[in-house]
Amino acid sequence: MRISCSPGFLGSMIGSIDLRPTKHNQPPSTTSQITEHVDPELIAIPYVTDPDFGSHFDAMKMMNGTYQEEFHDSYDVEFTIDVDKKGYITQFEHTFPLERYLDLIRTQSYNVIQTNWRGQSFHVMTYSYMEEVINLNNVIFRCTNAEDVFVVAELIPFRAGGVVEQPGNLYLHFRALISARDDLYPIDYMRQPDFDLNLD
Repeated sequence: MRISCSPGFLGSMIGSIDLRPTKHNQPPSTTSQITEHVDPELIAIPYVTDPDFGSHFDAMKMMNGTYQEEFHDSYDVEFTIDVDKKGYITQFEHTFPLERYLDLIRTQSYNVIQTNWRGQSFHVMTYSYMEEVINLNNVIFRCTNAEDVFVVAELIPFRAGGVVEQPGNLYLHFRALISARDDLYPIDYMRQPDFDLNLD
């Protein structure tokens, strides 16, 4: 899974996660600077089987509308979150402090977890520290009415410079993807640690 971090605007770093393999992100980057900052032995996306992990989501609020229907209603985003014609997420971008990016990799916080939830088998892809993923204040959006892919998110008041600027304007922080669609989100791709760091 390609997870990139590169310079953005005004000295900030921008992150991008490609949730699907495309001709633009295969094969893995050969120009990444990640091994200059993270021990290569720590660069991995673990695969975990935990049938009970899905129970963490039972206490989270399920939003009424789909992810797209709730956009600009219950949340906004910093940059773009791309979806396909059916509403399934393909990529998302966000401000990504360099030290957080490096620490998420060092702590192997990116995981693929096979679990059960709502009476069926799912894979959960985590994109944050585990305590952020299973935070009971998170909310869940279904991607489509098929209810086979869901987004776990934390909605946080928009901040600039550490100060709450717009407490009524909630920004979505992507924490995990819950998927029963291995055809859309291939497990082999999700488990491939393609961490693309560019500091130039």
